[in-house]
Amino acid sequence: MRVLVVHGYTSHCNAEWFPWLKEKLEGEGIQVIIPEMPDSDAPVLEKWLSCLDNVIPNLDENTILVGHSLGCITLIRYLLKQNRRVRGIILVSGFIGENPMKIQTNELSEFTKEEIDVDRLEKLADTRVTITAENDNIVPTNATQMMAKKINSELIVLREGKHFIAMDGYTSFPLVYEEIKKLI
Repeated sequence: MRVLVVHGYTSHCNAEWFPWLKEKLEGEGIQVIIPEMPDSDAPVLEKWLSCLDNVIPNLDENTILVGHSLGCITLIRYLLKQNRRVRGIILVSGFIGENPMKIQTNELSEFTKEEIDVDRLEKLADTRVTITAENDNIVPTNATQMMAKKINSELIVLREGKHFIAMDGYTSFPLVYEEIKKLI
């Protein structure tokens, strides 16, 4: 079993709750891969997809995908590009369609401008879980809820948590761990 975690815009592989999750899962013998996505302050979709191609060129049914923020749409695009079944996908504070963040750039719009093939996504990842907080101050909760509805995902809405980043107190995230464990 392996878990691929993709961070979001302006983040990095050793930020937020990612190191905690990696340590916890690796302690149970689960391989965890958290790539440093290129140019996180000015992300380009093709560079991010290419990075994932190099990290895990072959997804399989023993792979669980976990995305945070911009990492969510990145993983969805990567899964559709690979066109291989995975165990499941867990999306935290993500969005598809339009970029709902205050920062708008041409590079960020590349991530969201193409429609998602939802039917194919459902076939590639039977289990889809989306997590948001009512008080998310970076990706509004309605954008994450809309994503969950569009991809027919289970939706978990927490009252508090903001964007689930270290600045919000999220250096661990037991809920994500529990959702991963359900898939194992």
